[in-house]
Order: sequence, then structure tokens, then C-alpha cells
Amino acid sequence: MRAYLLVLLLLARLLWWDLLDKFRITVSIRWARRAMDRDVPRRAQGLFAVARLTVGLRLSIDVDDRTMPDKILIISNHQSLIDIVAIMAAFRRHAVRFVAKRELKHWFPAVSRVLRVQRHALISRHGDFASAMHQIERLGQTIRPGEGAVIFPEGTRSRDGVVRTFHSGAVRRILGPQTLPIVAVAVGGAEGIARLQDLTRLRWGHMVRIRTVAVFPPVAGKRALLDQLTHAQEEITSTVEHWKEGDVS
Repeated sequence: MRAYLLVLLLLARLLWWDLLDKFRITVSIRWARRAMDRDVPRRAQGLFAVARLTVGLRLSIDVDDRTMPDKILIISNHQSLIDIVAIMAAFRRHAVRFVAKRELKHWFPAVSRVLRVQRHALISRHGDFASAMHQIERLGQTIRPGEGAVIFPEGTRSRDGVVRTFHSGAVRRILGPQTLPIVAVAVGGAEGIARLQDLTRLRWGHMVRIRTVAVFPPVAGKRALLDQLTHAQEEITSTVEHWKEGDVS
């Protein structure tokens, strides 16, 4: 019953947002983009509100992007699709842009329009490596003040929550067109959530957490960037492990 209610309420919200965005795009694509930049964090919070009402899922945000630079690169560990919604909800003053599957470009209410209009990097799962890197580099080129690009340096989801090795390839490519400060973010509690049905198996009151663990200034040179990624991985790993052990401080 909880699963049906969750799906019904989520679908209703997505369909309403999709209609609203379609109207805005018809009037002005620039107006639609500005509205999405403003509304997406609230929409993400609204999705978590639905999940809390129906399955008891809670979100703890320890991120304050009011003091962060105008343009940023966000790097985070990756556990599930919940991470993306959590990052959208947490960064309220930066319109975040993700690397997403090209298959999401059409047919998904609200999601597809947001990905297209906000200029997210859309990559085919069956495309060649060079094409994917080109799209990531293009994302770095289009980041403007008040925006942030998001990269998951592990390269894939960690379904058990253990933080894997951070790879520098996508990070270096996105920083090619312009140097950006890096914001390292830890996400915890989302492991094992691969489908909506998985939410109904969580205990009531289950918490997903997101926290800023470090902010690094822009650097030049591969070695300096690798040092930052190593530090970010260590800080994120330490935070996630503390959460797993029950230390939520």
C-alpha cells in the first residue's frame, strides 16, 4: 500500500511540473531555464517530503552554499539515484548540472525537460569514450555564475556504501575549459536503493545524509588536482564510515 501511494504521489508531482515547464518553454526558453534553476531544489525537497510521508524516509542536509564561490565543481561518492535528488535539494543557491544517461532525454515527466533545458551532459551508455569526454568537457565550458557541475569520481554506484577509488579523468576533463573550486560532498544512507520498491523495505525514519566535507581552491597542474581528489576521498570515506558506525556528529 505504501509503495502504491508513493508512486501515485511522485507521479502526480512530476506530471504537474512537466506541464508547468512545457508552458514556460512555450513562452520563453530563457524564462523556463531561470525558473528551473530556482525551482529544482524545492522540487527535490518536495520529493523527499513525499517519501517521508509515505515511507518515512528523512533527509539531513549539512550544506551551506551561500558562502561558496559563484561557480563550483561538486564531487561526491555515489550510492544510488537518491544521491542526485539529495544534491539537488542541498544546493539551493547553485543550479547543479549532472552527467546523465542520454536515454533520460525523452519520455520521463519533468526529468527529461529539466535535463534538456538546464544543459546537463547527456551521454549514451553505448557511445564511444571520446564522445562522452567531449560532452563532459562541454559541461565544464557552459558552467556560469550561480551554477555547479557534479561529478561522481568513483565512476559507478557503490551499492554497499563503501567509497571506491576516485578517478581523475572526468574531473580533469570538466576542468579543462575553466578552473573551478572543488566542493567535496559526502552522501550516506542511500546504499541499496536501486528502485522505488527498495524505499518501502527501509525502516520507518531511515535517514539519508549529505554533508560538505571540504572546499578546495582552484589549482593548476595534474599533481595538485590529484592531491585534492585524494584528500576529498579520504574525507568523504571518513564521514561515511562514521555515519555507518552510528556517529552522526
